[in-house]
Amino acid sequence: MTVIVRPKHIQAFTLVETMVALIISGAVFVGLFSILATLDNKFEVEVVRGELVTYCNYVLDDIAQNIRLSDQMERNNDEFIISLNKKPLHTYSLSKEEGVLKDGIPIHEEIQNHPKNTDGGTAKHKIFYVSKKKNGFIKYILEELEIENLANIDGNLLYDTTDGNLRLSSFVIELHVKLIMGWDEGIYKRLNFERIVFSSAKYFILTGKNQS
Repeated sequence: MTVIVRPKHIQAFTLVETMVALIISGAVFVGLFSILATLDNKFEVEVVRGELVTYCNYVLDDIAQNIRLSDQMERNNDEFIISLNKKPLHTYSLSKEEGVLKDGIPIHEEIQNHPKNTDGGTAKHKIFYVSKKKNGFIKYILEELEIENLANIDGNLLYDTTDGNLRLSSFVIELHVKLIMGWDEGIYKRLNFERIVFSSAKYFILTGKNQS
């Protein structure tokens, strides 16, 4: 009996086809990884920006509230002293390592350590100040805290008034921040926060002096 063996034809990819498939797959994966990395970076920036906005707004609101309750604000080097009846209420200064200091204590630590504290009206909020990660990655830098009497600022047409006492009783609070998001101090974006606050106690003192 004669046995006929028919050769089997096995279909498979050639080396060229395999290389082309690997190259195309690699390009697709690289593209997807790039898109995901970009989205992740943008998400992280927005998270950090949100924390920073919350922190800076709380700081300005806290300073503004105390100025409203005061009749005097003066600067001693890098420290701002807010007083009532010649007695200091609070002092504020800026530390790039610890953030804004209130009475020498980082303002975010004051809120966390005193959960029942109602000073500023938002003590129940969690205020974070983490400007740098442990691995050295810089998220942001508080660049400058400034509290200036409105009477010393020229060209502010929005709040321009012929009442000199009103200008002397109003203050501009500014906090300038550099958003870094990197390993060095190259600026990714600048953020500027501002409040204009009126001290009624100072205004009444000034108008009373003028009338007398």
